[in-house]
Amino acid sequence: MKEKLFVIYSKYITVIIITLLLFNCKDEITSPPPPPGPTLYTNVLKGNVILENQTEHSNALVYLDSLNRGVGTDSSGNYSLQFSEEDSIYDGIFKIYYFVNEFEMDSAQYVLVDGKVKLDSLDVDSVGNLPTKELEQLLLVEGWTDKEEYRAGDLITFIGRFTNVTNRMIHIFISSCWQPFGFVGLYNENYHQYNLSPCDPVLADCDIYLQPNDYYEGQVVYIIPDGYYCDNPIPLPEDKFIVVADLFIEGRRINYFSNPLDNFIGKEWWKHHRGTTPMLDWYPNKYEYPIIRIIE
Repeated sequence: MKEKLFVIYSKYITVIIITLLLFNCKDEITSPPPPPGPTLYTNVLKGNVILENQTEHSNALVYLDSLNRGVGTDSSGNYSLQFSEEDSIYDGIFKIYYFVNEFEMDSAQYVLVDGKVKLDSLDVDSVGNLPTKELEQLLLVEGWTDKEEYRAGDLITFIGRFTNVTNRMIHIFISSCWQPFGFVGLYNENYHQYNLSPCDPVLADCDIYLQPNDYYEGQVVYIIPDGYYCDNPIPLPEDKFIVVADLFIEGRRINYFSNPLDNFIGKEWWKHHRGTTPMLDWYPNKYEYPIIRIIE
């Protein structure tokens, strides 16, 4: 009797299992997948750049390669890039570069279709944001002067220091082999660049190799000029100026406008607001150079 009940029970369970399997198969066959949503586009790219060891993150260049266009970040590191009808000639995969002279470079990719950014593709999310980028600081660039106020004809002593803040060797070079620094000048975004250093007669670069925590330091003495002399004399105005010394990191030389990024920095970067006057000089940077005032 028990064996008979067991057989009946087994058949009953088998029928239930087969029924469930058939039901599931039928559901899979008769329930088509939902249709794909429409591909969406935007004409605005947004993002954020964080600069290591900084409390404010302005003056980073966000550069659209191939479109030769760029913007600067605000104090929070935010940026926004607009695309217009004029960009309808662009199709394909493009790169965006993040550049600050003494920081590591980074990049991201995006897709343009008839000049519009394709959402949810490559590094662009569903609302047109690029990922936040944190740029590693390579050098701490500092400078000091012997006074804060100068008149034309005064002597000015300038001390500059470049410190390697990474855990690896950094190769830098300056555009002079006969003095501690290459080009040194007074910078204010409202005026022409006023040179302090004489022109480099050798036009040869000096290599400097810095081990972790090592630094390069130099001291120079110049005469404050009474103006800039080229085709027409331009008097030195009474105002604030940053005392700036050039430096370049291996692989990141501004090669006299020989490539699109260098050309953009040399010709267009000064047009972007980069902080309070005087702005941070003609390269995207976070230098801690001294600010002096020219008085009568």
